Amino acid sequence: MPAMPAPKRSSPRRVASRRKTLALVITEHLRQEIVTAVREPGSKISEPTIAAAHAVSRAPVREALRQLEREGLVVFDAVGRSRVVRLTAEDVEDICGIRASLESTAAGHAALRFTAATEQTLRSNIAEMEEATTLDEVSRLDLAFHAAIMEASGRRRLIAAWRAIEPQLRLWLGTLQRLREAISADVLAATLAGHRHLTEVLATGDAAAARDALEVHIASWVSESGGIA
Repeated sequence: MPAMPAPKRSSPRRVASRRKTLALVITEHLRQEIVTAVREPGSKISEPTIAAAHAVSRAPVREALRQLEREGLVVFDAVGRSRVVRLTAEDVEDICGIRASLESTAAGHAALRFTAATEQTLRSNIAEMEEATTLDEVSRLDLAFHAAIMEASGRRRLIAAWRAIEPQLRLWLGTLQRLREAISADVLAATLAGHRHLTEVLATGDAAAARDALEVHIASWVSESGGIA
């Protein structure tokens, strides 16, 4: 009787690749739960529970949590236990300052490079936001609008810096929207008006005016103690 062939073993490279893929899936899942408050600020994150829910070992879960720590959405205590971050007033102040600096600078560059394709992207975003029916949709579209301006700047370092704080922006804006749900229609109207104005200014090609408009857009919103920029 011929001998049975030995079962094939996965190569270390294939195992590492699969673990990385699983970590990416878990990262996105947890990120979405955090920014939409399914997992509330300060709440514990159980690695064994997440691993069991995804039918994986704890290794990709730990990789996912480390990535979310780098994004500013998760914190670890002294013994390695993880929690959803709870943003402080100082955190919010820093995020606002960094965002205003990055976006106003990018707006100037975007105005100089403004194209019909960029204008179409921005106006399509505005049209989609007009039809939005949930706070999560508005939050997603709001950040997508600002991300489009960042991308239109063509300045890769500015874009990379903005992407680094984007998850925290999603968390913060989502939290504010839920707190102000009772007046979300007013907030939406103000957001749409602001985005239309920014698009018009960018289309002029005036870099200084674009920088000023972006700064005013964010500063006026912050001074009102909440809302969507």
